[in-house]
Amino acid sequence: MSEESEVLSTFSYDSDEEASSHKFYLSRLAEAVRNLIGLQDCKLLKLAEGGYHKVYDVSANNASSLVVRVAAPAFPIDKVESEIATLQCIASHTKIHTPHVYAWNTADDNPVGSEYMILEKVAGTPASDVWDTLSFEKKEVVVSEVAEHIIQLFHLRFETAGSLYRTAGINQDFTVGPIISVPYYRALDGFVRFPHSPISDPGIMKFRGPFSDTSSYLQSFLKVELHIICDQHLRQLVLEQELNGDKSRLEHGTRVLQKALQLASVYPGDICVSSPLSTPEHPFSLRMDDFRLSNIMIDENTGHITGLIDFEGATISPLWECAYIPRWLQDPEEWDGTHEGGTPSEKSSLRKVFFDKIKQIDKDGEWKRAHDHGRPFREFTNMLNFNVNVWADSSIERWVDARLQWAYEHPGEGLISI
Repeated sequence: MSEESEVLSTFSYDSDEEASSHKFYLSRLAEAVRNLIGLQDCKLLKLAEGGYHKVYDVSANNASSLVVRVAAPAFPIDKVESEIATLQCIASHTKIHTPHVYAWNTADDNPVGSEYMILEKVAGTPASDVWDTLSFEKKEVVVSEVAEHIIQLFHLRFETAGSLYRTAGINQDFTVGPIISVPYYRALDGFVRFPHSPISDPGIMKFRGPFSDTSSYLQSFLKVELHIICDQHLRQLVLEQELNGDKSRLEHGTRVLQKALQLASVYPGDICVSSPLSTPEHPFSLRMDDFRLSNIMIDENTGHITGLIDFEGATISPLWECAYIPRWLQDPEEWDGTHEGGTPSEKSSLRKVFFDKIKQIDKDGEWKRAHDHGRPFREFTNMLNFNVNVWADSSIERWVDARLQWAYEHPGEGLISI
């Protein structure tokens, strides 16, 4: 439950424990906005709230084009810095419209009590709000432009994997640093896994990268869970709270995690170096973590995209992970599909629009190769955030065993969808 007053606001998670709540000063946040725009009569009206942030509209005569995002402490402390860098990098190196950031504060002694940014309110309507009533012709426009945006992001290339940050100095540039990703969140989907364990635990934070190769990138997710179940205190919590005291299941899950760690080490070189999917010098690109319809702003009269919003969790990842179809376009029966986006039949027609546009603008076919050959790799990365209880499932172990065997018997050929 979220508590809100004119003075204080609270991020609360699925726990009554004090460690699972965080308060910040809404009144001081409003004052920061007033100081920025020079108007004392502006107010903050909450637009949206999720497990990781709150969004406020700035209500004032001359400031209706601003919003404020406040980050929950569920993230590593550099989450806002990375999101700002991502917004600015995309704005600098692509034609994609991202919100301009006017001000932010990520200091430890921040008077608001939480990281925040004040940014442009992108014109238009979230595609999710009108998708069900939008004509098919306008949906075609949206999907075609989504393909263009994905290709532009795909063409951004980096030497290492992780998350983006701004470099210091007069000539501002961007660098890849520690990753902002699920294993390092304090809370996931509103649930705090270990309320009394600090998110800054150096034993876990050391796995955040950046990563010079794909194996290190993939293994980091698995190493976090192995670190947790090797820690005496956390292991006991996992055993009691997640496994109902079943030590044999804990041992089974640990064994499968170690196999997955092997799998992460034997195949990536095939697809990152000797494969035509990328150049050895720049094997990574930018991947949006949340390319949902709600984060695509459109002109509902034409279907044209007016901008993209919500870049938290965006990462620099292997090319095959960046060459994806948005889940709302996938068949819901697929492992990476969702029921968002319409009927299976309509989605099928829109996927054709998507691929036709990709074919038109992906001149050398690099995205298509990365997409087609990378499918089993993306399926693997979709599993990397599982906790030990899920890894203990026999079907998961069979999945890993089959691909380990293939990787060892077919060196240099990558993986197949078995």
